[in-house]
Amino acid sequence: MFILLARQANVGVILRRGPTEWWRVTLWDTLHDRFEAGQWFRGRIYPEKCDVSPNGKLLVYFVGKWKPRSIHLGYSDTWTAVSRPPYLTALALWPIGGTYGGQGVFLDDRTLLGTPLLPHHPDHPPGPLRMIEYSSLKKTDPRRETVPSWQNGWRGVLAPGAATRYTEFRKTSGEITLGREVELRYPSRRPTLYTLYRAAGEPVAVFEAHWADWGSARAAGGCGGRPCADRPPHHEKQTGVASIDCATGREAFADGGARVGATLVTLTPLRSLLVQSNR
Repeated sequence: MFILLARQANVGVILRRGPTEWWRVTLWDTLHDRFEAGQWFRGRIYPEKCDVSPNGKLLVYFVGKWKPRSIHLGYSDTWTAVSRPPYLTALALWPIGGTYGGQGVFLDDRTLLGTPLLPHHPDHPPGPLRMIEYSSLKKTDPRRETVPSWQNGWRGVLAPGAATRYTEFRKTSGEITLGREVELRYPSRRPTLYTLYRAAGEPVAVFEAHWADWGSARAAGGCGGRPCADRPPHHEKQTGVASIDCATGREAFADGGARVGATLVTLTPLRSLLVQSNR
């Protein structure tokens, strides 16, 4: 599971895998913790190559669907497309073929920066959306340094004595910092270790989650597999999303959940989830 948070809006786009080849897109109102269930996709979505526009109204995604019908329709076996979340109906689409490249990053609400792309699909032109390729920018152009929303605000912490090797990525909101352990592959289907620090660097809590980040105005969000009433055709795999308010630095988390050997996080409006802590 992975979540893309809009830079300038209280919007999150949840990309959840499972069961097996199925993916589900859900729109998250992070201000009111409301969820709008969206489209199912059978194939593979590459979350690390996806992004959401600053206003949260557009999603650029890279997917693979290795079916003869996709190739017959001119989509190739992989493609990059832009849609309105929580749906994947393509407003613009570029056939890619293979898994090299295909990433898109929003420079603003109507401008997309992408890796080298083939001509757009004849049935899905970009219309008012402006596409800029990395290769067309000069090396000194600051737009080359633009990162997708899920990397926004994170900074690397170097390992002792190292010049380029990071041990953790950190992101601060107010007086609390969220740390994410560096992994060989991120996002991953395996949980990642996160740490919350006070301003002085003192750890507040350690927990595992498939994703965690600071929301646009208030809190860290965490997610992990959890039974709830969300299912694809003929299946019963589900998901949970948590809003963790740690602005005060107290050992009281979302909606008054208190630590009792583990951190109790309230899933609103889904269910409660116990996130194990080493404290």
